[in-house]
Amino acid sequence: VIGAGASGLVTAKTLLSRGHDVDIVSDSDKLGGTFENKSYKDARMVSSKYLTCFSDFRRPGAEVHMSLAEYVTYLEEYAAHFKLNGRIRQRISVLNVRRVDGCYVVAMKAAGEDNLKHWEETWDAVAVCSGVHNIPRVPRFPGDDTFQGKVLHSSVYKDPEIFRGQRVLVIGTGETGFDVGYAAATHGARSVTMSTRHGFVSVPSHFGDNLPPLDCIIMNWGTHFWESNWAARVGLHWWITTKFTRLGFLLMSGTTYGFNQWVGKRYNMTWDEGRKHIVNKSTRCMPLLTRKAKRTAPWWQQKLWSYWDVPDEAGEDVDLIEGSVNRMEGKTVHYDTAAGPKSVEADVVVLATGYRQRFPFLFPGSDEKSDADAECRGADDPLPSEHFIVNPGEPRLAYIGFVRPNVGAIPPMAEMQAMWWCEKLDDRLINRSPDYYKLKESRLPYGVDYGYYMFALAREIGAVPSLWRWLFRRPRIAVTCGFGQAHVPIFRLQGPFASEAAEETCAKELFAPIMQRPFFMNLIFFVEALFFAAVNGVAAALETRTGAATAAALAGVGLGYATLGGRF
Repeated sequence: VIGAGASGLVTAKTLLSRGHDVDIVSDSDKLGGTFENKSYKDARMVSSKYLTCFSDFRRPGAEVHMSLAEYVTYLEEYAAHFKLNGRIRQRISVLNVRRVDGCYVVAMKAAGEDNLKHWEETWDAVAVCSGVHNIPRVPRFPGDDTFQGKVLHSSVYKDPEIFRGQRVLVIGTGETGFDVGYAAATHGARSVTMSTRHGFVSVPSHFGDNLPPLDCIIMNWGTHFWESNWAARVGLHWWITTKFTRLGFLLMSGTTYGFNQWVGKRYNMTWDEGRKHIVNKSTRCMPLLTRKAKRTAPWWQQKLWSYWDVPDEAGEDVDLIEGSVNRMEGKTVHYDTAAGPKSVEADVVVLATGYRQRFPFLFPGSDEKSDADAECRGADDPLPSEHFIVNPGEPRLAYIGFVRPNVGAIPPMAEMQAMWWCEKLDDRLINRSPDYYKLKESRLPYGVDYGYYMFALAREIGAVPSLWRWLFRRPRIAVTCGFGQAHVPIFRLQGPFASEAAEETCAKELFAPIMQRPFFMNLIFFVEALFFAAVNGVAAALETRTGAATAAALAGVGLGYATLGGRF
């Protein structure tokens, strides 16, 4: 297993549970991967403890959204609990992985040593769990080599005090970009500007202490849990719920772009299809962006949706430029926008531009691709074709923890991928699920709908729980499975990784956020479930041969009746 972050640890633990002999190598001297190496002051998880924690090592007493430091502690305790520490070799760099006679020869060296001082080991299988945030994506701009301000990538940002008294420009509006923008605006920056090329979709990870987190306000029944092939293929659930979601945003916050998002509309935001976007849930900066935009709105709009406003002392206004950097000159950054050229004066420029997907030990030379090429999707090293985990001809080389969910978390997906891979290694997959989980028009080819993806893998290993079984055995578990999120413990109620501990987790811990929802919200979910059950029931019946024949016969009768003018 290459990597000792969340994905590597859960993969090793899952493999060990199936009797495999496992080693973990990491080029760091600490556990935690990205959560340890890329952390910064006040950084918090945007996925809740209910979703993020692994199936058999829960944290019911933790804060709903743990800090990164707390999550790293959780991973350290996870490794100790499952006795993984003795299998971890730290400060080991992997140079090359090559397939030889059905096995994998892995070349390694001690971190910091010369490549000539390497050694080789032979393994039956390799799991690549090196993480999605390893190699910063650093775009180049004309004039950046003579720019007189400070330029840094968000990967090296640690403390907001560097912004005090400075004019700050943040290029990029992902979750880290929002955290950096908020930090600058609340720690004495003279001015704060953010810029985006394609826009974003902002929805807060939490709506209040008395409500469940965003990733628990999702229902499986009638969507991922049970859905006709037709409905899944065309994205019926998203086609319908997108309209109600955006209408809800409008009524509650005055905008349909996102929740309380008055600027930065995503370029492909439409009313017909919502299965496109990876949601930005780190939204502390959003009120500061919206406050600046609201000042130009009619007075009645400012009053009507003032509930979400923050006071002036909450931080500086944050401006947003929607366009592309044209050039850097002196301490000025020039932009091309739809409204014409614009410029920003900046003492500090933070590149919150993400990371490049690189596997140099598998694709020699990939780490030498230029930063200019990094703007192209093709510059990233590819993920495998089969659920982004393995290629059909090479099932013993797995990539785990690289898919990006729309509203979800990578750690539970990594656990699901690890369980799937174990079944794949034993040749025990029971069917092939379509890839309806792929996001449409996403700039990331490996962006997925979290629930659809989890259920697709679960179907292939026979781990989708039976609602009828649990309805009569333990009704709370049936409610958790049907009306809750695709939490990874529900996939350990039945199937090859079934666990009694998962039953208790589903009946108690994961049942709680469903009951925390307001009555009206659960009523809406219940009506939605009945509607989708009816639609999917009809569609599923028509998808059978008998149903299709019946429909054809009825259509024939109707056509004949119309042809004869209603006379037989």
